[in-house]
Amino acid sequence: MNQTINTLTEEKRALETQLDNQREVLAAAVRDMHALQTRVANAERILSEHKKDLSNFRQQLGSLRDTATFEQFSAQMEEFRVAIQEHEVQLVTLKREAMKVVDHRPSAASGNSEARMDRHEHQLALHDVNLAEQDIKIQMLEATSYDGMYIWKIDAWPKRLQEAKSGRTPSIYSPPFYVGRFGYKVCARAYPNGDGMGKSTHLSVFFVIMRGEYDALLPWPFHHKVTFRLLDQEGQVDVTDSFRPDPNSSSFKRPTSDMNIASGCPTFISHNTLRTRGYVRGDTLFIKITVDTGGIQVY
Repeated sequence: MNQTINTLTEEKRALETQLDNQREVLAAAVRDMHALQTRVANAERILSEHKKDLSNFRQQLGSLRDTATFEQFSAQMEEFRVAIQEHEVQLVTLKREAMKVVDHRPSAASGNSEARMDRHEHQLALHDVNLAEQDIKIQMLEATSYDGMYIWKIDAWPKRLQEAKSGRTPSIYSPPFYVGRFGYKVCARAYPNGDGMGKSTHLSVFFVIMRGEYDALLPWPFHHKVTFRLLDQEGQVDVTDSFRPDPNSSSFKRPTSDMNIASGCPTFISHNTLRTRGYVRGDTLFIKITVDTGGIQVY
């Protein structure tokens, strides 16, 4: 009898120890689950903020040609992509950790955790990034020229001028184009309300050397003549101005950043002339930018 009692007592102690261990495991699992839920909630909040930023960014794509360079938008796009991908990886890791934890909890908790960490919304956000990136590439292809000449269409001119006067958007950029298929990458920059000597009285137009894919093959500094021509839509008299680059200016050396400092014509055309001639029709004007390609080796 005593032996039976001793045996039962030992079994009871073993069961109590096992129960205590299970309670500790369950308590740890609960703590881990709460910690995971907090981390998931933070990750989902950050992803939601990225999606809002992405939505605002996509709304700006329609005015890409007039408001910023491709490089600037590409940098922002890459930031969105990296941030969303990082949080995607984080959520996948959290999901795996949670599956290990919920094995110690009732099945209903497992279902709730599974639903909470659903990945469909995050994958849709990545699809939105990819689509936006494709939109930019398509617009770039449509706008690109390789012969040293580009006609820049500036629409909504009254709005552009008013935004420049208010200081909201002092300048606008043309889409990039190449001087030769594998040559210099350039663009134009306009100040509707003028800059420098033309401030508040003229439309100022400048030329910008951008960092391109083939800069290592090209001679520097850039030394080719640049001509701006404001096209008279009534076929009368165009406005033309040109300049030859100063080889000592940093504006025409090989770029070390996305673009060099702009250089050009601060008093290209006065506001008075713009109002009295046929340069603006349907709130739209056209500026032809031509780079003298003489002596440029086209690879």
